[in-house]
Amino acid sequence: MGLLSVPLTLVRAPARLTLRAWEFGLSTAAEAARIGTELLDPGRGTPPPDFARRSAPAPAAEPEVVVPESGYLAADAPPAVADELIPDHVDEEPVLVAEVAEAGAEDGAGPELTVDPPWDGYDQMTAADIRDRLTAATPAEAATVELYEANGKSRRSVLDAAGRALRQ
Repeated sequence: MGLLSVPLTLVRAPARLTLRAWEFGLSTAAEAARIGTELLDPGRGTPPPDFARRSAPAPAAEPEVVVPESGYLAADAPPAVADELIPDHVDEEPVLVAEVAEAGAEDGAGPELTVDPPWDGYDQMTAADIRDRLTAATPAEAATVELYEANGKSRRSVLDAAGRALRQ
């Protein structure tokens, strides 16, 4: 322990003990006052009988729990909710994806990226010609070559040359 933490601990411990004693004393006094009030005036705090009849909601029917033949309930099954607790705007009917999705959605969602060739005649050039041109290319051209090549022929020598051109 550090030099500062020892005095703080010595000061904090009695303060904590005092606060807990006050908390216990006050909670005990409050409970004693509540019990004394109930003993002195048993009807105090309870509404008149006709008030209870007018304002009490009708008892909700207990939801029926269906136990499968195995005798165990599924652990991930949601708890039953009374119908009056479900808002009117909630629709519980299942919606099939095939009925509401766009054509092709069943193949899965994913982005489509189309990169145009970095320059005219790129597709007819050999890997050696492209590497030679990348020696004088701007960083934007080198990045375009890298994207286009990665989505096309994926020639390792061209990708390496584009990477080198980007690092320069």
